[in-house]
Amino acid sequence: MPARELDQVTVRFRDGDGWTFALREVSLCVAPGELLAVTGPSGSGKSTLLAVAGLLLTPTGGTVRLAGRDVTAAGAKVRTDLRRDDIGFVFQRPHLLGSLTALEQLVMVARLDGDRSRVSRQHAEDLLDQVGLGAVMHKRPSALSGGQQQRVGIARALMGDPKLLLVDEPTSALDHERGVAIVDLLRTLTEQRQLGTLVVTHDLGTLAPGDAVVGLVDGRLVRQPAGVH
Repeated sequence: MPARELDQVTVRFRDGDGWTFALREVSLCVAPGELLAVTGPSGSGKSTLLAVAGLLLTPTGGTVRLAGRDVTAAGAKVRTDLRRDDIGFVFQRPHLLGSLTALEQLVMVARLDGDRSRVSRQHAEDLLDQVGLGAVMHKRPSALSGGQQQRVGIARALMGDPKLLLVDEPTSALDHERGVAIVDLLRTLTEQRQLGTLVVTHDLGTLAPGDAVVGLVDGRLVRQPAGVH
């Protein structure tokens, strides 16, 4: 069953006397254990696609499903609960709090959800081990490299054990080697945790030959974007 499915999704905005289309009848699905990369030029609709998939934006037309459930018209509380329980977000920059250690960044997520148990702290430690930061979990962001900070952001996104992971340009601030390592990590976590992972990226060079890739051009889906190996 797909972790996330968009069926004929359209998003349009009023522009004077007419309409501007951000997405035009976009259909795609991300299955558990699958990493799907979406590429395209600026203004092509990638950010809008992530917003719809993350239940931050209601489409003008079409259907959005999460784990087979139609959530297109879900109310605000349901959307908030789904984002908390079923969706993890990894941002272009991790936006870590400078005063907190890597471990504390994750524990804070659990505390915001009302969980102050030792189990949540152990879960945070296990996640940091899983992303390769076990030896530096007690360091603050200023003592971590850019790649390590992004790994903290990935681990933080997994604190709620989501079904779907939405990743926005995770390598844009990294050099090629660290960028490849981050995408490799996302691919491994996707398989191990049976996530549906949707990655928006400009950097096709960090992808592997076997990765699924689609493109967006002027809000329309392109199944074989230029530059894909």
